[in-house]
Amino acid sequence: MKEHEQATALCSFCPKLCRYSCPVADADRNEAVTPWGKMTAMKRVEDKELPMTPETMGLAYKCLNCRASEFACEHANPVSPALDAYRVRAFKADMAPAAVAPFCEKFRRHNNPYGRDLLPVLQRRFPPAQFAGADAHTVYFPGCVEIATDIATTEKTLRLLDLPLYPEPIQCCGYPLFAAGDWQDFSELAEVNRHALNRYDRIVTGAPQCLYTMETLYRSAGHRVRARFQHVSEYLTSPGAPSLTRRGLGEVAYHDPCYLGRYRKTYEEPRRLIERVSGKPPIEFLLNREEGYCCGGGGLLPVSYPETADAITKTRVAQFRETGAELLVTSCPTCVERFRKFGVEAKSLVDYLVDADETKRKSLRRR
Repeated sequence: MKEHEQATALCSFCPKLCRYSCPVADADRNEAVTPWGKMTAMKRVEDKELPMTPETMGLAYKCLNCRASEFACEHANPVSPALDAYRVRAFKADMAPAAVAPFCEKFRRHNNPYGRDLLPVLQRRFPPAQFAGADAHTVYFPGCVEIATDIATTEKTLRLLDLPLYPEPIQCCGYPLFAAGDWQDFSELAEVNRHALNRYDRIVTGAPQCLYTMETLYRSAGHRVRARFQHVSEYLTSPGAPSLTRRGLGEVAYHDPCYLGRYRKTYEEPRRLIERVSGKPPIEFLLNREEGYCCGGGGLLPVSYPETADAITKTRVAQFRETGAELLVTSCPTCVERFRKFGVEAKSLVDYLVDADETKRKSLRRR
């Protein structure tokens, strides 16, 4: 039995104790979209007890890839990877949600989801000297979300880290194609990116989804990258990192991005950096670290089921209001975009650190 079939079988016999952990089930209030409901539906499709239709296969897309149910499950049953496998089947059979196919078509035109080439955006903003040359060993990969929605963060990151920019034509890791179930195009893009990424020894990024995609999903697609990957927070807490100046700042709450937290277990590094500049730890959401609640931006849910994604973001925004904090800080450009959409003053970790820190910066080029 294949791994995803074993996972659906295990879920189908479970008393559904993880249902409270799933933001999609919480938003839709529908038994069919609990982890148990989605996995049982896929098992019944596998057993030919349910027809393979757009309605049944659409349940595989009712997932944020947040892994919250997996951490709540006593068996750590991998719900997200199993549903990802059924997305590939749905996409091949033209049974994905209606918005998915045109989204992928748009992606293919520019190798990102924003309908325009993103390297020229960087070239208009930054001088040639800020792009990596042939002798560069470590580069900063901003990712498509940061370039398209918050390029000021890229500018601050380069200033803080003193690293050159990733100069390649494709500035997207391809995660949206993976989440869409478009495995063929994802694998082809991964192969192209692998050759470009292998020119460097280390890739630093502020986008946890890119980090997971390039480090782990590329390998699972047979396109392993030899470079070492680090999130900005990991880079800034490693030996030789620049010093940060402590300043008195207002109360901030820290939101754990799923791909940095549950996927990578990088929970403490961002908190240490916030405490280093503010002199106090961030305020915690009631649901934090492994129990953290998704921002609603994962799994392509804002494309496939935007109303559900918006409801999830609103729930996390309400949880932020309950903290009493003045500012929300997080370590993922997708999360920042989602929270700002609903009127929250949200900053990336780098924005927060740079705005707080103005002096005492050592050059990382000497490391």
